[in-house]
Formats: sequence, C-alpha cells, structure tokens
Amino acid sequence: MPVESRLFVKASLLWLCATFALGAILLILKAFGLPLHYNFSNVHAHMGFVGWLVNLVMGIALWFLPVNREKFPENRGRYPAMTVRVIFTMLNAGLALRVIFEPLVDKGPTLFFSATLVASALLQLAAVILFAAIAWVRVRQV
Repeated sequence: MPVESRLFVKASLLWLCATFALGAILLILKAFGLPLHYNFSNVHAHMGFVGWLVNLVMGIALWFLPVNREKFPENRGRYPAMTVRVIFTMLNAGLALRVIFEPLVDKGPTLFFSATLVASALLQLAAVILFAAIAWVRVRQV
C-alpha cells in the first residue's frame, strides 16, 4: 500500500476513534442530565462521515484505482504524490477547523470564527475536487 494511502487510512482510524469518543461523552452527559451549550450532532456526524468514511474511501481508492502511467509517470501511474498530500492536508485541516469553530460560530459568531468556518468548507471542497480530478483520469477506458 502506498504511503499516501496509508496516511488516509490511518487518519480515518483516528477520526473513527475520535468520533466514538465524542459520541460516548455526549451519551454519558445525556445520561446524567448534564446540559450542553451546543448541539454537537452536526460536528459528530461530520467527524464520522468526512473524518472516517471519506478518508478511508480516498485512501483505498488511491490504492485500488487503475493506474495511468501516461498521466502520472513519476509515481508508477498512481498520482502526483505532492498533490495527494495537499489533498490530505486540506481535507483534514478543514475538518479540524469545522470541529473547533462550528460550535463557536453558533455560540456567538464573530468575523474570525465565521471566516474560519468558511475556510474550513472551502478547504474540504477543494480537497474533494482535486481528489475527483486525480481519480477521474485513473478511471478510463482501456
């Protein structure tokens, strides 16, 4: 398995653990009737979907999709490694920013919090578009 694929898969496992840890904390607080100032369901869902599932799918897809040696000769036809590392960084940094700043924006929006949340969304969107561009040229007719 290529290094970049392992990076995505390992990150997905960390996000999976973080998602279940947050879920356990939320359930424990609910069981004891302790109120929260924020409904963490969106953050929790995003951690599970983007953090675990999207990272896992991207990592496995980068490994398993057919190679395109004509388009990516520098990496045995897989992908440009630096671009994939940028995708990884944008996806996970965007998710981390969302996890931190979405509750803060809902508590009391400030220009900085709102701008950071917008940056989070744009980072994740750019990561998905770049990934789709790489995957698109690997899924071709022979």
